[in-house]
Amino acid sequence: MKSIGYTLIAAAIASLGGCATYDGAKKAQVDGLGMAQSASVQYEFRAADEMTIKHANSQPQKFASTATATDKVFAVMGMPSLKAAPAGSFTGTQLRQSTKEETIRYMSTDSSRPSSTGKDLEAIGLNAIGGDVGGAGMVLSLVAGSPKFDPRITQGYVVCFMPKVDGQDMAAAVAGCGAKMEAMFAKTVVDVTKSYDLPNGQFRLGKIETTAGMKAAKVFMGHRGILAADGYAPVDRGGFPALIVAIPVGHETTNGSASGSLFDSMVLKTRGEVTSEQLATALSKNLPKDTAFYLPDSERGPSAFY
Repeated sequence: MKSIGYTLIAAAIASLGGCATYDGAKKAQVDGLGMAQSASVQYEFRAADEMTIKHANSQPQKFASTATATDKVFAVMGMPSLKAAPAGSFTGTQLRQSTKEETIRYMSTDSSRPSSTGKDLEAIGLNAIGGDVGGAGMVLSLVAGSPKFDPRITQGYVVCFMPKVDGQDMAAAVAGCGAKMEAMFAKTVVDVTKSYDLPNGQFRLGKIETTAGMKAAKVFMGHRGILAADGYAPVDRGGFPALIVAIPVGHETTNGSASGSLFDSMVLKTRGEVTSEQLATALSKNLPKDTAFYLPDSERGPSAFY
């Protein structure tokens, strides 16, 4: 698998714009940007009005019975499936800056929808996401580009549906989601031998349990490039009012990029030896309540748990 190297992760994140850990959460909104503190980790998030994650969840999404876990996570983030729009036809810029009409077009093969209503979004969930879609209309409605800028194959996300609580702001929700993500990775990646902090997040080298025994895994947990929106959880998650938070995550394997190799030789020296599917399966055993995630894989397709 051509997994994420150091430079690719840093570039991807740079381009993407009820718990004790809520205590001390901070908020400093500037042009949609805010800061949140959870334990010793500071998170930078974007909670702007024109983001796909906000438009896609303006009401509870109802998914088709054929929707896969990946379909559902992509839909929550307002992104098209890879079946509807091939790799390279969606960008991080579209993820963080799109109108409601554009979001509807991304999530549906019908690029000629005249308006954006609640019924439109409901139809997308029922008919397009996970359904038997033909990608021609979708592909034509997106700007073709390089796969290396497509967040569906270059960047994973942990998504939290944080129930709205009186007095809780977006920073508190981001801090709570960050705590859930950290706990999931801490329980999954054990015997950690090295870690390295970057401005965008942290690499951690340890081991995970697989069907073939314990194997080395190098994971990445993002501290920037976080997306957050006020909306609703999907129908199959209860449809409750929620603050939805998406935090970048990833990992690197022995098939990583040359830039990843340079990073390894200088700092961690060792790469992981697990696939996205193996890591996703291990993480799923510690998946917190009201969360979901996907890990990218440009060769086999993303691995997700919902």
